Amino acid sequence: MKGAAVLLAVLLAATACGDGESPVAAEPTPSPSTPSSSSSAAPSGSATPVRGGQAAAAILAEADLPAGWRYATGQQSLGVPEMCGVVLEPPALESFATQRFTVDFAGPFVIQHSFVSADEAAAAERMAQWAAAAATCTSWTTDGTELTVSAISDLPSVGTEFGAVHAEVTVDGVLQQRDYVAWRQGDRVSVLISYGPADLASHADLGAMVSAIAAR
Repeated sequence: MKGAAVLLAVLLAATACGDGESPVAAEPTPSPSTPSSSSSAAPSGSATPVRGGQAAAAILAEADLPAGWRYATGQQSLGVPEMCGVVLEPPALESFATQRFTVDFAGPFVIQHSFVSADEAAAAERMAQWAAAAATCTSWTTDGTELTVSAISDLPSVGTEFGAVHAEVTVDGVLQQRDYVAWRQGDRVSVLISYGPADLASHADLGAMVSAIAAR
């Protein structure tokens, strides 16, 4: 599931995957102290990407999360992240890990994706496309649905090829929204996706997560 399909499903996904709910395609519950290295579907950049591996080292421990946040159980990924026409999984994927964070069973939620590429130059090229798109993208139409997109300017800019955007669409009078943050540090790409049935993570909390991941 990618792009608008993910965003349009955000309310259903958030309630279906929340703590205390019956998860859709749920994964085994991660240990409270161990980041999840599983995903609902293996990323497609490599024939044999490793779940966990080097990528898992960048996943935030629960103790590193902002006050009030904890690991979320249930489905850990909504698919390979894509925004403004850029797939945020780097090429030549070597390893990957995901972990979902929450405030309570109703959200808001943040999913952290950690990717390590075997081809740093190719990853840099892909992420340069992302940084350019994040700075200029105002809308993105996919699957016949137009999302309104705006740059986020109040988060710490870390690593290289950093970009952050807010995307939203109104369906049947209901606002559905997400924040996408992604950047590269060498051969590692980090992605944060903030979503929820009502509110998103505050930019203060999201920024604290960005800084903590960059410091790992």
